[in-house]
Amino acid sequence: MEEEKFSLSGTFQKTKEYLDSQLNLIRLKTVERSSRLIASLIVDGAKIILTLFIIFFLCLALGFYLGEVLGSNSLGFLATAVIFLVILLLIRVLEPKLETKFMDLSIRRFSAKWDDEADEEENNLKQENLEDDEKKQNS
Repeated sequence: MEEEKFSLSGTFQKTKEYLDSQLNLIRLKTVERSSRLIASLIVDGAKIILTLFIIFFLCLALGFYLGEVLGSNSLGFLATAVIFLVILLLIRVLEPKLETKFMDLSIRRFSAKWDDEADEEENNLKQENLEDDEKKQNS
């Protein structure tokens, strides 16, 4: 067998290829994680829109029901508006606490979506290393 001689130009070429591969890997991981976050936001947005429709129709039903109970549709919808005004005032009073809770929730959700892939990738690498070790021991 021939021994390979050290080549400075070959080393630079391999280093360049390695750096290009690493940059490409970082770009692909970023695109994957970003797309996961965007998909999560789209699904959450759809859930919010559907929830708002449900709340809207429940409010209509409540307005008509209270209208029947009070004998006038306008009084029923006025009573419904008063209920929502009270809810709005409660939210206004509890705003700092609610804001903090929602910030924490969103940060946890985004970091979970971001870290899921990293954990998954790490577990795959560990599994591959275990399989390689088993193959070496069996040889």
